[in-house]
Amino acid sequence: MFNLHVKLILVVLVIIVTSFATVVFTNIEIVRIDKRKSLEFANRQISEMISKSVVFRMREYHQELQRLAKAFASKESFQIDSDYFPDHIWISMMSWDGDRGFEWMASDRLSRLDISPDRLLGKMNENSLIDEVKQVLNRSDEWVLYNSTIDPFLPTFLLVSSFKPFDDQPPTHVILAEISADALFNQLHPKEGQELLLIDTNLNILYSSRESWDPTRIALNDNAILSRIKRLNPGSRVMETLPYQDREAQLTWIHRLHVGQGLTLVLQEPASNLLTGLKEIQWKSFIVGIFVVSLAITLIALFASQITSPLKNLISLMERAGKGEFSGRIKVKSKDEIGKLAKVFNKMLGDLIDRDHQIENAKEKLIQSEKMSAFGQMSAGIAHEVKNPLAGILGYTQIAKKKVEGQADILNYLEIIEKETHRCKEIVENLMKFARQEKAVLSRVDLNKTVKESVRLVEHQLSVAGIKIVQSYAEDSKPVFIQGNSNQLQQVMLNLMLNAQHAMENHGTLTIETLIDGEKQIASVAIKDTGCGMTEEVKNRIFEPFFTTKGVGKGTGLGLSVTIGIIKDHQGVIEVDSEVGKGTTFRIVIPLDNQADGSDEKKVEAA
Repeated sequence: MFNLHVKLILVVLVIIVTSFATVVFTNIEIVRIDKRKSLEFANRQISEMISKSVVFRMREYHQELQRLAKAFASKESFQIDSDYFPDHIWISMMSWDGDRGFEWMASDRLSRLDISPDRLLGKMNENSLIDEVKQVLNRSDEWVLYNSTIDPFLPTFLLVSSFKPFDDQPPTHVILAEISADALFNQLHPKEGQELLLIDTNLNILYSSRESWDPTRIALNDNAILSRIKRLNPGSRVMETLPYQDREAQLTWIHRLHVGQGLTLVLQEPASNLLTGLKEIQWKSFIVGIFVVSLAITLIALFASQITSPLKNLISLMERAGKGEFSGRIKVKSKDEIGKLAKVFNKMLGDLIDRDHQIENAKEKLIQSEKMSAFGQMSAGIAHEVKNPLAGILGYTQIAKKKVEGQADILNYLEIIEKETHRCKEIVENLMKFARQEKAVLSRVDLNKTVKESVRLVEHQLSVAGIKIVQSYAEDSKPVFIQGNSNQLQQVMLNLMLNAQHAMENHGTLTIETLIDGEKQIASVAIKDTGCGMTEEVKNRIFEPFFTTKGVGKGTGLGLSVTIGIIKDHQGVIEVDSEVGKGTTFRIVIPLDNQADGSDEKKVEAA
């Protein structure tokens, strides 16, 4: 029986060998497709570059002829300077009805080449060309292009254009121009190994990159190319492999331009270019494959243990976790399934530690609760025993003050005794409240109303202290009913708002807000200040009896202890959120009372 280590080696080897075989048998097709796409992209770039160059050159000639026709139409003194038209051999302008406008030719250049003007194709076929091009120009294009070469040493093309005095008017004249093709041909540069054909409006060869091409041989005898050009719409492109009997098949790219009524670029190269370097790639792929398989076998043997080692570590940690030890962790070095398993296991250990901490915190809270309960019982006993003597001391002190009127020294001592007795009495009363020795009568009360009345009691005091009060009430201040005691809730609100005043040192903003959660059937009151805030240590102790951050003689430390007792009697909780320097928020959460009739009051004794 193989262990996991050996199984991993065998599985990976099978995958590698299968993948290598697949790559070897599919490599030819992949290379061919990639090569075809590369050639298609390259031909697209070349054709775009050449077509832009040709169109730009033709539009320059067209604009020159338009300016020439406009000058003639202005009835000014009209004369053509051959220096401004170095490429033009012959120019003729005729009205749309066939009347001649003007004619010009480069006589000196024709004389040097010993070419008679009457041999120029444009001049020879002027009348028939007019009728032909009027249909084309009136239909769409601004210009058309024909090969008009009559001499191999003077390749020319015929550019025919219409002239409109204004854009919104029909054409009034036709312009014919024999132009030397040398400047155009100098811009046509196919890549090495390619043949370039430029086909004119009549599907004749305007230019060919073949060395043996004679510019006077304009007929395109390639029926395969002709048939595909005729099927293409202007602006379309196609790439096909065309078979030939006298030569090998040619990879042919045909681009029919939008302009020139069929002006077309044709790029051809041997189809064998698709397979260029294929055998070399195959041979290199085979060598690389052998090397990869050999390297893979070595690496698998070396690193298979690294794949299984996290599993061994996991087994060890699981055994320790079963004994209650959660300190260990698996080092996550990968993002695969083993890595995910390690992360989940590490998270589980962390959750177990957090749960232990929660249990410990719950124990501490339980112990604290028991301490508070015991302290409450003790406080109740002490308060009962001390309250009556304090009342006696206070009463006799007040009687003594009346007896010693006029004796300043003794009166001063008695006032100190009275003041400190009042202080002791206040502490005893708070102890009794903390011990919950009084009855708490709960009834159906409006929380919004209770909070508003509490704010009204301290509103003046806070305003005088420079504190801004912001109030927001749920249900647009409509009644929000709970089971509670208005007096005790007001005592809680006053205690929290006065604590907020002290925390803000008589400046800042106090926000009081009531909210309702319909799903949980609870109401809440948030009291938020912008005071000094509390540290985490202070926040954890604020509900402890006699704990206070105020100065000596400024607080008893029982206010929040009494407050939390009142809220617990209302089946509610107090949540505290505080940040040093930013303020504190006390949030009181109490269950809603959805009884339709609010007349039946429930009286319960405080716990």
